Amino acid sequence: MLFERRPKLSYANVTATLAVFLSLGGVSYAAVEIPRNSVGTPQLRDGAVDSAKIKDGALQYEDFGFGETPAGLEGPRGPKGVRGARGPKGAKGATGAAGAAGAPGATDVRVRTATSAITAQNIPATAVAQCQTGERAVGGGVTVSNGLNIVRVVSSAPTAGAGEVPVDWAATAEIDAPLTGEYAFVKATAVCAKP
Repeated sequence: MLFERRPKLSYANVTATLAVFLSLGGVSYAAVEIPRNSVGTPQLRDGAVDSAKIKDGALQYEDFGFGETPAGLEGPRGPKGVRGARGPKGAKGATGAAGAAGAPGATDVRVRTATSAITAQNIPATAVAQCQTGERAVGGGVTVSNGLNIVRVVSSAPTAGAGEVPVDWAATAEIDAPLTGEYAFVKATAVCAKP
């Protein structure tokens, strides 16, 4: 087998080849040292400085545009302000609609009475003044004799229960001492009215 012998690389061969390559490629290199503080705002392209290249806390309030200032932490609540002056009186409001007509009032009012004799000591006597049909009791009272017998009123009220329409007035009285020859009585008076 035959082997072809290759020439050995020498310093001269490498240098010559590199010179030819550089001359054909037109590559040039210049080492320039930039003076300190010689690059300013005019030399910077738009977008050349991003947030990663800005030191935290380096920007001031005036560095931000309108509406770009970041919100700070919420401050403490301030003291309560003084109360403002009272405002002027407002205009009178419109008159409301008329309400529904009420039920007619009483057109016929009468007084009805009843009397009952007191016949013995400590035995109450009751008189009941009755209203007529269609009437209702709207008030009432009691009258007793005022002679030698001291009469004590026990009660004076309508006999109707709670929520019922009263149609009478009852009065009850008694004497605390033995009955004398003078007549004793209790009289009930009812004020009755028709609606």
